[in-house]
Order: sequence, then structure tokens, then C-alpha cells
Amino acid sequence: MSFSSETKAELCRIPVSRDCCAVAEAYGLLLYAHSFSHTEISMVTSSEPLAKRIPPLLARAFGVAVTSQEKSAGGRITLRISDPVQLERIFSKLGYDWEYHMTYHLNRNVIEEDCCRAAFLRGGFLAAGTVAGPDKKTHLEISTSHHALCREVMSLMLDMELMPKFATRKTASLLYWKDTAGAEDFLTLIGAQHAAMQMMQAKVEKQLRNKVNRRVNCETANVIKASNAAAEQIMVIRQALERGGWEVFPDALHETIRLRLDDPSASLSELAAKCNPPLSKPGISHRLRRIVTIAKAAQEEQQ
Repeated sequence: MSFSSETKAELCRIPVSRDCCAVAEAYGLLLYAHSFSHTEISMVTSSEPLAKRIPPLLARAFGVAVTSQEKSAGGRITLRISDPVQLERIFSKLGYDWEYHMTYHLNRNVIEEDCCRAAFLRGGFLAAGTVAGPDKKTHLEISTSHHALCREVMSLMLDMELMPKFATRKTASLLYWKDTAGAEDFLTLIGAQHAAMQMMQAKVEKQLRNKVNRRVNCETANVIKASNAAAEQIMVIRQALERGGWEVFPDALHETIRLRLDDPSASLSELAAKCNPPLSKPGISHRLRRIVTIAKAAQEEQQ
């Protein structure tokens, strides 16, 4: 089951406690349905939980019954209402003029309460929404072929302090989020807290992995840098000793040279601790730079 399907299944388990919220959720379903006109209402879904939720929801909201329910070979379920009396009852409840059949605009009088607005958006998402799984890049969208409706719903969302983006894809108009925080806020509002939590956990885990990777990469880079520096130190020291002997270096540096040659892989901190008396890390680093400078100068004199 996809993450979208799991999210819709979670939403379908939410009990509708108030009649006004039942109307609001049904309204969202109908506006984003496959067909919503004075001749027929048809809703198409591949979600079994949604197909089971729609008939009792419509019965409670409008006192109507689904006329027919069909399942295709591909698993898509189509629910229809075609009885004129039932259709007129729905239109009347939603405040539409039956004579003009103007259905694809948002009647805000139906969704005045905050709980009803959340229920309405839940219905819209159930009918026409998708959300990418937490393991993928964040993307939540609600699609409709009705441009004006999309703009009106966007205005509603902005009033609710949701911040969707708008786009068109061929003949469809989309409201979408690509930021995890925005998608989480929307899912939480419509009642999919578990799905929102999964997205949040995935985001935290991703941030933690990125932090660990950055740290490992930084430490690896430091190790490589230190290893390269040690290799250079040992090479120029040996060349200087082969050509000029220990006399090339001041007596005060002989201990440091021996420590470096005896332990090529030792870090600066480890070398500093082995000195007698122990030195600080900056102190041993200064000595090694001085040794390299002297060794290179000796090589240039001998060339």
C-alpha cells in the first residue's frame, strides 16, 4: 500500500462527530469528485476505506443513498448518484441554485466553522489528493480540472494560515506543498496525525544522517590532510638526513624528529604528549613546520 493510500485509510477512520462537519467533508468530496452536476454525481477511487466511508457520509450529510457502485478490473471503484430528487436535495443543502447548476465554486457559508473547514479539506484530499512517502522528496498536492475552484480553495487555505503553492499541469490546477513543514501542517489539520508524524520522523532522521555524514566527511578530510602532512614531513626529514645528517637540524629539534620518524601515523596531539616535557598541540605543530622549513632550505643549498 502506498503512503497516500495509508494516509487516506487513516483519514477514513476519523469519526464524524457533528452533522455540519459531515456536510463539509461531503462537500469537499463532491467538489473534487469525478463528476458533480445536476444530472449525475460520480466519485471514483481505488481506496476501499474511502469507498466504504462515502455512502454513510452522504446519507448523514444529505439523507441520500448511492444509486450504484461498480468496481473495475483494475480495482477502481465508482459510486454514482443519478436520482434527480436526491441530486436536488444535495444542491439545495449546499446552497446552489438548481436552475443554473453552477456547482464548481466554493460556497463558504457551508464551512463557516474551523472544524468544518478542516473537514472540507479532508474531503478534498480524500477525493483528489496525493502525498509522497517519507522516504521520498516531500510532495503533497490536491488536483482539480476547475481553475476557479482551485483558486477559491487556495484563498480558503491562506485564510487558515496554510501556505500552498499553485500550479497548472496540462488541464489540471494544483495546490501543492514541497516543504515538509507545510505538508505536515496540512495533514495534521485534516486529521492525519500519524502520517504527519511519519514525515516528521523521516525529516529528523534525514537531518541526523546528513549531520553524521558531514561530520564523518570532515573527520575523514582532516585525517587525509594530517596523513599527507605527516608523509611530507617524513619525506623531507629523511632526505635532509641522508644528505646532511643530523647536523642539519638544531639539537632542540632532534627529539621531535625522532618522534615523527618513529611513529609516522601519530597525530599532533599524540606527538605532543610523547615529548619530554609534553608540549601543546600548537607547540608541536610549530616545531614540525620549522623542521620542514629547515629541511627544504638544506635541500635547496645542496642543489
